[in-house]
Amino acid sequence: MSTKAKSARWYCALLLVAAIALVGAALPLGALWYLNQPTYEYPARQIHIPQGANARWIGQLLERENLIHNAHVFTWTVRLKGLGHQLKAGTYQLDGTGTTAAIAQSLLKAPIQTQPATIPEGLNRHQIAGHLQAAGVADSARFIAATEDPRLIRQLGVAAPSLEGYLFPETYFFDLDIDERTIASLMVDQFHRVFADSLHQRLDELGLSLHEAVTLASIVEREAVAVEEQPIISGVFQRRLKLNRRLESCATINYVLGTNKKRLTYADLEVDSPFNTYRHHGLPPSPISNPGRTAILAVLYPAETEYLYFVARGDGTHIFSRTNREHERAKRQVKLAQRMQTN
Repeated sequence: MSTKAKSARWYCALLLVAAIALVGAALPLGALWYLNQPTYEYPARQIHIPQGANARWIGQLLERENLIHNAHVFTWTVRLKGLGHQLKAGTYQLDGTGTTAAIAQSLLKAPIQTQPATIPEGLNRHQIAGHLQAAGVADSARFIAATEDPRLIRQLGVAAPSLEGYLFPETYFFDLDIDERTIASLMVDQFHRVFADSLHQRLDELGLSLHEAVTLASIVEREAVAVEEQPIISGVFQRRLKLNRRLESCATINYVLGTNKKRLTYADLEVDSPFNTYRHHGLPPSPISNPGRTAILAVLYPAETEYLYFVARGDGTHIFSRTNREHERAKRQVKLAQRMQTN
């Protein structure tokens, strides 16, 4: 190779190194410039950071709420400065002015005084309303009204007549002056956070809509006491749906009756309702409870099983059967065990 060619190669290499150095220097400078640019103008408001939210999710929340322009730059800067571990769950007051850097600084302060409220898995919205009122953070009637408000339902991206099924069970820390609509919104936001994009892709693989998955998860949540049985129960129900068998879920009957009976009568099973899965094929029209994370995952990743039936033992677990004959034998076994316990 000639000296001239070697010189040209070295010159190109030097240009490449210089270009990389310039880009490397420009990125942090660009981020610094961006952080000090004015954000959107918005009324002073509160923003709630849920439990477990990382810098990336917080950035997406701020962008979705039109508080910052770019979630990626926010996330990159927070991580670069090592502030991620300082971002904590809670409710924060934003004054409606300033820059992205100022918003980030606001989130490093202590959250405003809040009232905790724990919502267990599997409650319906009326039961949740009772929990919120008992915790002193909401009026139950106003909360129910919020969950039925068509405008709010549309704003939250829920394709259903109410927010039933989408009020995610969690321990929340609510501002003392929070209103019922905001509470409902925060709970649905938490649902969307859990139901990430990767889970939506799984829905496509299963051929289920989001509403169908949530409805089935709400039934699984109510049927399964033992968390480890949720994927099996989900597998049973999904197999019955594929075979065009009725679900025959006792949980749906209890939902219609507003009860929590362990034993249903024949009259109960004949109740006239589209939620009666003993009389109607397919899923009920909407969720019967608000399922938690494990029930949702059980629907998305059901156990591969040949079971078509199950009966409760009475201790929180079930006997699973492949055929109706096995199922009838299991029911007799349970009745005998219960009779022996009472004697």
